[in-house]
Amino acid sequence: TKMIFDANPDHDFYVEESFPLDWMYPYLTPSGIIMKINRQPLPEITQEMVDKDHQFWSKYSERLIGNWITYDTPIKEVCDFAERTYLHRDFRGFKGDRKFARDDNAQKAFSKLRSSIGGIYAWRVNNPKSPTEQQRMIKEADFSFKQAFAYCPFSPEAVYRYVNLMLSMQRFDDAVAIVKTCQKLDPFNPSIDSLLAQVEEMRDRASGIHPGAVLSPFAQ
Repeated sequence: TKMIFDANPDHDFYVEESFPLDWMYPYLTPSGIIMKINRQPLPEITQEMVDKDHQFWSKYSERLIGNWITYDTPIKEVCDFAERTYLHRDFRGFKGDRKFARDDNAQKAFSKLRSSIGGIYAWRVNNPKSPTEQQRMIKEADFSFKQAFAYCPFSPEAVYRYVNLMLSMQRFDDAVAIVKTCQKLDPFNPSIDSLLAQVEEMRDRASGIHPGAVLSPFAQ
């Protein structure tokens, strides 16, 4: 992909991420449900870019689960929605499309698209040009992953990426809530069981309950 990109400087490039490619991150900006690979690395993701993406996905969410997630929506509310809607099939108060809520493939696809964009912000959280940009990226990564999880709470990618962000912010209880909700919807996935054990261990070590060895890092 890098060779094709470099060999065609007069073409515009866009990507629907299959697997994260590290070389792309400095070039990527949100572009609707996919991402644009800009010709030159961007110094930063500006507030204008963030606002455009935020407004797009807030509006787009209306056709999926409804437009109710905001920066301030508590994790408990998102987890309760996921359990109520996808596990118990209780659609009271549901403002989205019930066909989406019954379609596992659609849930996985749109969660993947949203979490991929969240990955742009998460990369810049760890590679900021300024403290202001870092705070902007934390805020928008959190919003993006919150939506991605609500679209598909049993998506390992959405869960792992969101948990990574939460752990970097020491939001251990929120991380545990996310993984436990995923576990309820995917009870026979040993990787989720392992993830929960690791997150709970990190939470306990942080609170001084029972210190242990540093566990293996999570995938980006």
